[in-house]
Amino acid sequence: MENKTMFMIFSSIMILLSFSHPTLAKEGDNDKQVLILDDEFDAMIARSPTAEDYNENVGRKYSKKQKEYLLNCSIKMDIPDPDKCIEEVLAEIIQNKSASRDCCLGIVKAGKECHMEYMKLIFQIYQLKRFTSKRFSKTNEIWKRCSTGIGAVSPYSG
Repeated sequence: MENKTMFMIFSSIMILLSFSHPTLAKEGDNDKQVLILDDEFDAMIARSPTAEDYNENVGRKYSKKQKEYLLNCSIKMDIPDPDKCIEEVLAEIIQNKSASRDCCLGIVKAGKECHMEYMKLIFQIYQLKRFTSKRFSKTNEIWKRCSTGIGAVSPYSG
């Protein structure tokens, strides 16, 4: 019986409060619309950059010195098809496939810093930025695997 009484008292108080303050239920002059209007949404979509624009902006962030450094890194690799090596490294990071021995040799020739900086650039590309969380640990793993597998590069190799 006590629960029923408490419920009735509570309900009565709520009804009396709603009658005494009816303006709380009405829309005021200062209330703004929560949703975005269709024309505002269309304008927002029109201004949003494409993936190509995003990638171009990433390239613009690098100074001339940084770009030259990355170019020299790819030259240091001294392999016939550096693009294929990049694909193999990406496949190793994303799909857990192994990069070839030739690719590992190029990575070791270029050095760890070059490898890390190159991967940092690659994972800023719009299509790959969602895998950035894997980049650092996997890039280190690739470096360790390649450097131990290849060993120290002698001046007579390659």
